[in-house]
Amino acid sequence: MITDRLVEPKLVRKTYQVMKKSIFILGILVMAALAGRSQTFTADSPANCETDSSVIDPFYVSGSHAYRIADTQTIPDMGKDQYAVSWYVDTEEWDFDPQTNYIFSKIEFKKGDTVLATFCDDDGWSYIVDENSKVKMFKSFRIDSDHTAVVFRGGAYAAGTPILTVFVLSGDEVKLIYNQEYFIEEIEDGKVFLARELYSENPIKCGYLSFLDGHVSIVSNEYPTGKIIF
Repeated sequence: MITDRLVEPKLVRKTYQVMKKSIFILGILVMAALAGRSQTFTADSPANCETDSSVIDPFYVSGSHAYRIADTQTIPDMGKDQYAVSWYVDTEEWDFDPQTNYIFSKIEFKKGDTVLATFCDDDGWSYIVDENSKVKMFKSFRIDSDHTAVVFRGGAYAAGTPILTVFVLSGDEVKLIYNQEYFIEEIEDGKVFLARELYSENPIKCGYLSFLDGHVSIVSNEYPTGKIIF
């Protein structure tokens, strides 16, 4: 004989708690799966893509400054010479004479007469030598039809490693995507090769920045399989 039985309230509460816990765990698993999907890229992507502050050290600015423009150069392949970079000497810290001063503490990006962005650093930047051995303020790389990367070499001091700074220009936007301490060992075939202790007896090769295949990526000891930074 089948008899209708009432389930005890305690058993109901216990069953509800078990179901609630199961739903919570299921939700976490679903979120994890979605997060994993968001970091899945096409087969030709050589690295995980995470644009974050892990490859951007902050600029250092302290004390009083008096900047004076020292040089301006146009950015190749950007709007028929419409884009340019101006460098400024901090006359509070350095001799202004461009012939004797090679440290520039302020970078200004311009589109025509309009200033798009300005960046300052007390340690500053210095001239970079391109593959044709012509002295330039920067090295630019065309990423795609809309984006150009601009690489700057930091000021080199006797007991330190200069910063290596990379910006990306697109339209009226200038974006800082990389700023870390490295020497430039060499620039070749769309790559900037990185080093530490470059002028010692045993320089340390540290990988490279690549500006190929429509993005900017880094291959190093920290990212041996590569990391897309733009």
